[in-house]
Formats: sequence, structure tokens, C-alpha cells
Amino acid sequence: MDQPSPSDALTKKLNDLEKKLAAVKGPTVPIFRELPKERRRKTFIHLRGSYLSHGEQVQAGFPTSLFPAPQGVEKPTRLDLAKWLVDEKNPLTARVSVNRFWEKIFGVGLVATSEEFGSQGELPSHPELLDWLATEFVRTGWDVKAFIRLLVTSEAYLQNSHVTDELAARDPANRLLARGPRIRLSAEMVRDQALAVAGLLSSKMYGPPVRPPQPNMGLRAAFGGGIDWKTSAGEDRYRRGLYTTWRRSNPYPSMATFDAPNREVCTVRRDRTNTPLQALVTLNDPVYVEAAQSLARIMLKAGENPSDRLKAGFERCLARPPGEAELDRLVKLFEQVRTRYAEDAELAKKMATDPLGPAPKDADLADLASLTVAANVLLNLDEILMKR
Repeated sequence: MDQPSPSDALTKKLNDLEKKLAAVKGPTVPIFRELPKERRRKTFIHLRGSYLSHGEQVQAGFPTSLFPAPQGVEKPTRLDLAKWLVDEKNPLTARVSVNRFWEKIFGVGLVATSEEFGSQGELPSHPELLDWLATEFVRTGWDVKAFIRLLVTSEAYLQNSHVTDELAARDPANRLLARGPRIRLSAEMVRDQALAVAGLLSSKMYGPPVRPPQPNMGLRAAFGGGIDWKTSAGEDRYRRGLYTTWRRSNPYPSMATFDAPNREVCTVRRDRTNTPLQALVTLNDPVYVEAAQSLARIMLKAGENPSDRLKAGFERCLARPPGEAELDRLVKLFEQVRTRYAEDAELAKKMATDPLGPAPKDADLADLASLTVAANVLLNLDEILMKR
């Protein structure tokens, strides 16, 4: 009887392994894909808004009053709609997009009513510029980063934002772009900038929303239940404002004070107000107090005397050295509050450590508390809250 050759044994072993491998269920990767046209769901008008009361059956289509539908598309899909929106012949999409980018950078769009490009909106202040920007945006492949770079490196943006009496009289709203933009930062940016200057801002990306510190609203006592805010721990409490949990019934108060919309309706263009409440937020809100405490600890390491420390904090906040008068006022503030904190150690400890945490080893609490007050003032300056 012939013995099986080594190659036959290896072949059998290979076949057995392939059978075992075939029996192993591999991982599945879910994908989102549109159904074929013949399997698409039927859509009906809901009578009086009730999904239980079906009216006439309707089909997907293009808003042809804005731009003609593409040729040869009988039953359009979402992909067809996306292609229609970014068609280089579409006169609206690119113009609306670049106008909103311009608004983000300059404060006011070339069309001031960025939410209304129709007959009820304002005419563009610079129509030729709007057309050129739109065609340039399309030409570069709708590259948003490249477009933002184009705006922030332009002569219009890099101008001095100082307002002379003549400019204020001739062009108070700066529609003629005779000076650089000067606008208050958005609600999220105001908070994020304070944390960034203080060395606290987290660069972590993605993930679920977080709950940064906020004043105790007393909602549990008023309404009962788990309504009060439970602050996130660790790095999450310092994440960017973009990740903040938002409830329409209980919006994050400091951002609402700085005109963040409540999300009850879609807001294309935010209002910008200046109120005393905003100054109270940047002076007293737990986030800004904690940022001031952290900034004070950075300032403490910058030198041995108050003048050097205050100068370092000023430069960190405003990216320029302080003038002689500015530094003199900060030093006087420091000396004034230090006298008080030197007499009350418990008050100094609270100002320097609550809510940030224990002070650095061997730190003078009176100095640290006084620097915290100075840092709090720096974070409340017009120059740090405004983009100019």
C-alpha cells in the first residue's frame, strides 16, 4: 500500500485550515447606503401635520425656482441633490457659502443679510468682489481652508481697525472696508480663549458632549429631580465650547449671555450685543475664575517681582507688552488687593484655590490671590474679548 507523500499531507492540512477559516464569521462593517430607486419608501403629505393622516403622494425634486434641474434625472436621489447643489453653474451655493465665511472673518457679510439672498435681503456692498470670491472658491475645489487663508491674508483683513472721526462719520458700519474688522468674539470663543490663555483648554477632539462648570442654578430645589448640572471631570471640563451639552430648556448660561442661540429655531446669523451681564460673567462665572487662577500660577513663575509677573500675564493675554500707564495701574491694583489678602489668609486661600485646587508648594497665597485678581481683570479687558 502506497504511503501518502509529504505534499499530499500538506495539501490536506491546507484544505482543513481553509475549511476552518471559512467557518469563522468575519467582522461586519455597517455602511450607510441609499436604497435603489425601485425600493425607495413612499412619501405623503401629512394632513394637518399628522403622520397618521396621509394625503397626496409626493416625489423628491429640485427647487427649480433657484436653479434648473439637471438634464436626464427623472427620479432624483440625495446624491443627485448634492451634485446639483455644488454644480459649478449653480449661481447661489458658492455665493452664499463665501458670504458666510466672509461674515465669520469680518463680522458682517458682503451681503449683510446672510440668511436672505432674495428680494427681501440687502444688496451686496461689493458685488464684483462677491462674484470673484465665489468663482475662486469653486476653482479651488471648494477648499474651505484655502479660502479662509485667502481672506485672512488679504489687505482688507490686515488693516488697522482703529476708527478715526472721519471714518466714523463717513462709514460707521465699515461697509466700505476702509479699516480692519472689529467685532466681539462669539460666545464659544470668549470661553475658549480664556481657557487657552490660562493653559487649560483641551485640544481633545470628537466624543460625546461634556458639561463644563456653571453657576449653581438651584433647579433641583425648585423643581426636584435630576435637573441640576453635573460637571464633567478631568480634561472634559476644559474642552472647547463646541462640545458643551445644550438643552433648550436649560441653556448653558454664560454662552446664552453672549448671544448663543437657544436652538429653538435655526439661527443663520447671530445677534451681537454688549450688556453689563457679560462683564459679570467674565468676572464671576466659575469657568473664568478658574481660568484666572490658572493664569495667576503661570504669572507667578514669570519673575520674582510683581511688575515682571504682571507684564508676563499682560503679554500672554494681549500678545503685546503693556504701556507704562497700563503696567502702573496693574501694579497699583496688585498692591491694593495684596494688603487685604495679607490680613486674611483664609480669604486669600479661597481666592487662589477655589475651584482650581491646591496652590503650588511654597507659593505665597497672598501673592497668588492678588495675581488671580489681576488675571481676572486681564481676562475681562475689551481688547481680549474683541477681535480687532
